[in-house]
Amino acid sequence: MRLRVNLWMGVLLTLTLTELLVGCSAGISSVGGASITPAPTVNSPHRGPVLVQYCADNTGIYPLDDFHRANQLVASSLVAAVRANTEGLTLYVTRFASDTFDPANSLPPFFVPATPSYPALPTPPPIPTTDNPISYPATATAAAKQQSAAIAAYNTEVARVNAQLTALRAQVAKDAQQLSSWNPPIDERATSLWGCLQLARQRLAAPAATKYLIIASDLKYTTGVDYTADFQASQALQGIHVHVIYQYCQNASICQSLGASWGQIFTSSGAASVRFDDPAQSGTLTDLFGAG
Repeated sequence: MRLRVNLWMGVLLTLTLTELLVGCSAGISSVGGASITPAPTVNSPHRGPVLVQYCADNTGIYPLDDFHRANQLVASSLVAAVRANTEGLTLYVTRFASDTFDPANSLPPFFVPATPSYPALPTPPPIPTTDNPISYPATATAAAKQQSAAIAAYNTEVARVNAQLTALRAQVAKDAQQLSSWNPPIDERATSLWGCLQLARQRLAAPAATKYLIIASDLKYTTGVDYTADFQASQALQGIHVHVIYQYCQNASICQSLGASWGQIFTSSGAASVRFDDPAQSGTLTDLFGAG
Protein backbone atom coordinates (compact mmCIF):
# COMPACT_ATOMS: atom_id res chain seq x y z
CA MET A 1 0.00 0.00 0.00
CA ARG A 2 2.80 2.39 0.98
CA LEU A 3 4.61 1.50 -2.25
CA ARG A 4 1.51 2.37 -4.29
CA VAL A 5 1.15 5.77 -2.51
CA ASN A 6 4.80 6.58 -3.12
CA LEU A 7 4.37 5.67 -6.78
CA TRP A 8 1.42 8.02 -7.19
CA MET A 9 3.29 10.80 -5.42
CA GLY A 10 6.16 10.33 -7.86
CA VAL A 11 3.80 10.49 -10.80
CA LEU A 12 2.16 13.67 -9.46
CA LEU A 13 5.56 15.27 -8.85
CA THR A 14 6.63 14.41 -12.35
CA LEU A 15 3.44 15.88 -13.83
CA THR A 16 3.81 19.02 -11.71
CA LEU A 17 7.41 19.57 -12.84
CA THR A 18 6.40 18.98 -16.44
CA GLU A 19 3.62 21.57 -16.18
CA LEU A 20 6.02 24.09 -14.65
CA LEU A 21 8.57 23.55 -17.38
CA VAL A 22 5.93 23.79 -20.08
CA GLY A 23 4.62 26.96 -18.45
CA CYS A 24 8.08 28.49 -18.38
CA SER A 25 8.67 27.48 -21.94
CA ALA A 26 5.35 29.01 -23.00
CA GLY A 27 6.15 32.18 -21.09
CA ILE A 28 9.56 32.51 -22.75
CA SER A 29 8.21 31.99 -26.23
CA SER A 30 5.26 34.34 -25.77
CA VAL A 31 7.24 37.34 -24.50
CA GLY A 32 7.89 39.47 -27.56
CA GLY A 33 9.05 43.01 -28.31
CA ALA A 34 7.03 46.19 -28.31
CA SER A 35 3.38 45.87 -29.19
CA ILE A 36 3.25 49.29 -30.96
CA THR A 37 4.24 49.71 -34.60
CA PRO A 38 6.52 52.72 -35.15
CA ALA A 39 5.57 55.32 -37.74
CA PRO A 40 7.70 55.25 -40.92
CA THR A 41 10.98 57.08 -40.48
CA VAL A 42 11.47 60.27 -42.50
CA ASN A 43 14.93 61.27 -43.67
CA SER A 44 14.98 65.04 -44.16
CA PRO A 45 18.53 66.41 -44.52
CA HIS A 46 19.25 69.68 -42.78
CA ARG A 47 18.86 72.82 -44.88
CA GLY A 48 20.34 76.08 -43.69
CA PRO A 49 18.85 79.53 -44.27
CA VAL A 50 17.89 80.39 -47.85
CA LEU A 51 17.56 83.84 -49.45
CA VAL A 52 15.95 84.32 -52.85
CA GLN A 53 15.57 87.37 -55.08
CA TYR A 54 13.11 86.80 -57.92
CA CYS A 55 12.74 89.34 -60.72
CA ALA A 56 10.14 89.07 -63.48
CA ASP A 57 9.94 91.07 -66.69
CA ASN A 58 6.70 93.02 -66.94
CA THR A 59 7.66 95.76 -69.38
CA GLY A 60 5.63 94.90 -72.47
CA ILE A 61 8.47 93.43 -74.54
CA TYR A 62 8.25 90.16 -72.61
CA PRO A 63 5.28 87.79 -73.13
CA LEU A 64 2.70 88.24 -70.38
CA ASP A 65 1.93 84.51 -70.41
CA ASP A 66 5.55 83.71 -69.57
CA PHE A 67 5.44 86.32 -66.80
CA HIS A 68 2.50 84.50 -65.21
CA ARG A 69 3.96 81.02 -65.76
CA ALA A 70 7.22 82.09 -64.13
CA ASN A 71 5.33 83.52 -61.16
CA GLN A 72 3.44 80.25 -60.74
CA LEU A 73 6.69 78.26 -60.85
CA VAL A 74 8.29 80.42 -58.17
CA ALA A 75 5.11 80.24 -56.06
CA SER A 76 5.02 76.43 -56.26
CA SER A 77 8.73 76.31 -55.42
CA LEU A 78 8.02 78.37 -52.33
CA VAL A 79 5.44 75.83 -51.16
CA ALA A 80 7.81 72.96 -52.01
CA ALA A 81 10.40 74.56 -49.73
CA VAL A 82 8.26 73.67 -46.71
CA ARG A 83 9.84 70.52 -45.27
CA ALA A 84 11.33 69.36 -42.01
CA ASN A 85 14.71 70.30 -40.57
CA THR A 86 15.21 73.73 -42.17
CA GLU A 87 16.34 77.13 -40.95
CA GLY A 88 13.85 79.14 -42.96
CA LEU A 89 13.59 80.86 -46.34
CA THR A 90 12.98 84.44 -47.42
CA LEU A 91 11.75 85.26 -50.94
CA TYR A 92 11.89 88.77 -52.39
CA VAL A 93 9.77 89.41 -55.48
CA THR A 94 10.28 92.33 -57.87
CA ARG A 95 9.16 93.15 -61.36
CA PHE A 96 11.40 94.79 -63.94
CA ALA A 97 10.37 98.34 -64.67
CA SER A 98 11.88 101.66 -65.63
CA ASP A 99 12.23 102.31 -61.88
CA THR A 100 12.89 98.83 -60.48
CA PHE A 101 13.98 100.25 -57.12
CA ASP A 102 10.55 101.78 -56.48
CA PRO A 103 8.99 99.79 -53.57
CA ALA A 104 5.76 99.68 -55.57
CA ASN A 105 7.47 97.21 -57.91
CA SER A 106 8.11 94.68 -55.14
CA LEU A 107 5.68 92.51 -53.24
CA PRO A 108 6.05 92.16 -49.46
CA PRO A 109 8.66 89.48 -48.71
CA PHE A 110 7.50 85.89 -48.37
CA PHE A 111 8.73 83.89 -45.38
CA VAL A 112 9.00 80.19 -44.63
CA PRO A 113 9.94 79.89 -40.94
CA ALA A 114 12.37 77.38 -39.51
CA THR A 115 10.92 73.89 -39.15
CA PRO A 116 11.62 71.06 -36.68
CA SER A 117 13.36 67.83 -37.58
CA TYR A 118 11.76 64.42 -37.38
CA PRO A 119 12.78 62.31 -34.38
CA ALA A 120 15.10 59.33 -34.71
CA LEU A 121 13.62 55.88 -34.28
CA PRO A 122 14.23 54.84 -30.64
CA THR A 123 17.01 52.37 -30.01
CA PRO A 124 15.68 49.03 -28.71
CA PRO A 125 16.75 48.16 -25.14
CA PRO A 126 19.18 45.27 -24.66
CA ILE A 127 17.55 41.90 -25.36
CA PRO A 128 17.19 39.91 -22.10
CA THR A 129 18.94 36.56 -22.02
CA THR A 130 17.06 33.33 -21.34
CA ASP A 131 19.71 31.97 -18.96
CA ASN A 132 17.43 32.36 -15.97
CA PRO A 133 13.93 31.04 -16.79
CA ILE A 134 12.64 32.40 -13.47
CA SER A 135 13.54 36.08 -14.00
CA TYR A 136 13.38 36.14 -17.79
CA PRO A 137 9.61 36.71 -18.27
CA ALA A 138 9.56 39.75 -15.94
CA THR A 139 12.74 41.19 -17.49
CA ALA A 140 11.46 40.68 -21.04
CA THR A 141 8.10 42.20 -20.19
CA ALA A 142 9.77 45.27 -18.67
CA ALA A 143 11.97 45.67 -21.78
CA ALA A 144 8.94 45.38 -24.07
CA LYS A 145 7.05 48.02 -22.05
CA GLN A 146 10.05 50.31 -22.17
CA GLN A 147 10.30 49.95 -25.95
CA SER A 148 6.54 50.42 -26.40
CA ALA A 149 6.68 53.65 -24.39
CA ALA A 150 9.62 54.90 -26.46
CA ILE A 151 7.84 54.09 -29.73
CA ALA A 152 4.64 55.75 -28.51
CA ALA A 153 6.60 58.92 -27.74
CA TYR A 154 8.31 58.67 -31.15
CA ASN A 155 4.96 58.29 -32.95
CA THR A 156 3.55 61.27 -31.05
CA GLU A 157 6.49 63.44 -32.12
CA VAL A 158 6.24 62.31 -35.75
CA ALA A 159 2.54 63.18 -35.73
CA ARG A 160 3.32 66.58 -34.21
CA VAL A 161 5.91 67.41 -36.89
CA ASN A 162 3.56 66.20 -39.63
CA ALA A 163 0.75 68.37 -38.32
CA GLN A 164 3.02 71.41 -38.04
CA LEU A 165 4.32 70.97 -41.60
CA THR A 166 0.81 70.46 -42.97
CA ALA A 167 -0.43 73.66 -41.33
CA LEU A 168 2.65 75.61 -42.43
CA ARG A 169 2.39 74.32 -46.00
CA ALA A 170 -1.23 75.42 -46.16
CA GLN A 171 -0.33 78.88 -44.88
CA VAL A 172 2.58 79.29 -47.32
CA ALA A 173 0.37 78.10 -50.20
CA LYS A 174 -2.18 80.74 -49.22
CA ASP A 175 0.51 83.43 -49.11
CA ALA A 176 1.95 82.28 -52.44
CA GLN A 177 -1.38 82.92 -54.15
CA GLN A 178 -0.48 86.61 -54.03
CA LEU A 179 2.44 85.84 -56.34
CA SER A 180 0.73 83.34 -58.63
CA SER A 181 -2.14 85.81 -59.19
CA TRP A 182 0.09 88.91 -59.39
CA ASN A 183 -0.96 91.10 -62.29
CA PRO A 184 0.71 94.51 -62.00
CA PRO A 185 0.26 97.17 -64.69
CA ILE A 186 2.75 96.91 -67.52
CA ASP A 187 5.53 99.51 -67.53
CA GLU A 188 6.45 100.11 -71.16
CA ARG A 189 8.78 103.03 -70.48
CA ALA A 190 11.99 101.04 -70.01
CA THR A 191 13.50 97.79 -68.74
CA SER A 192 16.07 98.08 -65.95
CA LEU A 193 17.63 94.64 -65.67
CA TRP A 194 20.48 96.14 -63.73
CA GLY A 195 18.00 97.34 -61.13
CA CYS A 196 17.21 93.70 -60.35
CA LEU A 197 20.90 92.88 -59.96
CA GLN A 198 21.41 95.81 -57.62
CA LEU A 199 18.47 94.68 -55.49
CA ALA A 200 19.95 91.19 -55.30
CA ARG A 201 23.24 92.72 -54.25
CA GLN A 202 21.50 94.42 -51.31
CA ARG A 203 18.97 91.81 -50.27
CA LEU A 204 21.18 88.73 -50.56
CA ALA A 205 24.16 90.20 -48.73
CA ALA A 206 23.89 87.91 -45.68
CA PRO A 207 26.92 85.59 -45.77
CA ALA A 208 25.53 82.54 -43.94
CA ALA A 209 22.83 81.49 -46.39
CA THR A 210 22.25 79.67 -49.66
CA LYS A 211 21.32 82.42 -52.10
CA TYR A 212 19.41 82.38 -55.39
CA LEU A 213 18.75 85.03 -57.99
CA ILE A 214 15.87 83.90 -60.21
CA ILE A 215 15.22 85.97 -63.33
CA ALA A 216 12.28 85.60 -65.73
CA SER A 217 13.20 87.66 -68.78
CA ASP A 218 14.38 87.74 -72.36
CA LEU A 219 17.50 89.49 -70.96
CA LYS A 220 16.99 92.58 -73.10
CA TYR A 221 17.25 95.89 -71.29
CA THR A 222 16.67 99.41 -72.51
CA THR A 223 18.25 101.45 -69.74
CA GLY A 224 21.48 101.25 -67.79
CA VAL A 225 20.39 103.80 -65.21
CA ASP A 226 21.03 101.33 -62.37
CA TYR A 227 24.41 100.13 -63.63
CA THR A 228 27.41 100.83 -61.40
CA ALA A 229 31.00 100.35 -62.52
CA ASP A 230 31.97 98.53 -59.32
CA PHE A 231 29.39 95.76 -59.70
CA GLN A 232 31.74 93.16 -61.17
CA ALA A 233 34.89 94.34 -59.42
CA SER A 234 33.19 94.13 -56.03
CA GLN A 235 31.92 90.60 -56.77
CA ALA A 236 28.37 91.78 -56.11
CA LEU A 237 26.89 88.33 -56.81
CA GLN A 238 29.41 86.44 -54.68
CA GLY A 239 28.09 82.98 -53.82
CA ILE A 240 24.71 83.55 -55.51
CA HIS A 241 23.18 80.90 -57.78
CA VAL A 242 21.77 82.69 -60.83
CA HIS A 243 18.97 80.99 -62.76
CA VAL A 244 17.25 82.56 -65.75
CA ILE A 245 13.87 80.93 -66.35
CA TYR A 246 11.37 81.36 -69.18
CA GLN A 247 14.02 83.04 -71.29
CA TYR A 248 11.85 84.14 -74.18
CA CYS A 249 13.56 83.86 -77.54
CA GLN A 250 12.54 84.58 -81.12
CA ASN A 251 16.00 84.47 -82.64
CA ALA A 252 18.33 81.68 -81.49
CA SER A 253 21.55 83.50 -82.33
CA ILE A 254 20.46 86.64 -80.47
CA CYS A 255 19.45 84.58 -77.45
CA GLN A 256 22.77 82.75 -77.45
CA SER A 257 24.61 86.05 -77.66
CA LEU A 258 22.58 87.53 -74.79
CA GLY A 259 23.08 84.39 -72.72
CA ALA A 260 26.83 84.46 -73.28
CA SER A 261 27.06 88.17 -72.48
CA TRP A 262 25.00 88.02 -69.30
CA GLY A 263 26.58 84.72 -68.29
CA GLN A 264 29.97 86.41 -68.37
CA ILE A 265 28.64 89.30 -66.29
CA PHE A 266 27.12 86.94 -63.71
CA THR A 267 30.26 84.82 -63.47
CA SER A 268 32.67 87.74 -63.29
CA SER A 269 30.49 89.21 -60.53
CA GLY A 270 31.08 86.12 -58.38
CA ALA A 271 28.01 83.97 -59.12
CA ALA A 272 28.34 80.45 -57.73
CA SER A 273 26.48 78.98 -60.71
CA VAL A 274 24.65 80.22 -63.80
CA ARG A 275 21.81 78.48 -65.64
CA PHE A 276 19.52 79.43 -68.50
CA ASP A 277 16.19 77.72 -69.28
CA ASP A 278 13.88 78.62 -72.14
CA PRO A 279 10.08 78.39 -71.74
CA ALA A 280 9.92 74.73 -72.79
CA GLN A 281 12.67 73.73 -70.35
CA SER A 282 11.21 75.90 -67.60
CA GLY A 283 7.87 74.14 -67.99
CA THR A 284 9.46 70.91 -66.72
CA LEU A 285 10.88 72.47 -63.54
CA THR A 286 9.23 71.89 -60.18
CA ASP A 287 11.58 73.21 -57.49
CA LEU A 288 13.86 76.21 -58.02
CA PHE A 289 15.24 76.20 -54.48
CA GLY A 290 16.03 72.51 -54.07
CA ALA A 291 19.68 72.46 -55.06
CA GLY A 292 22.57 74.72 -54.50
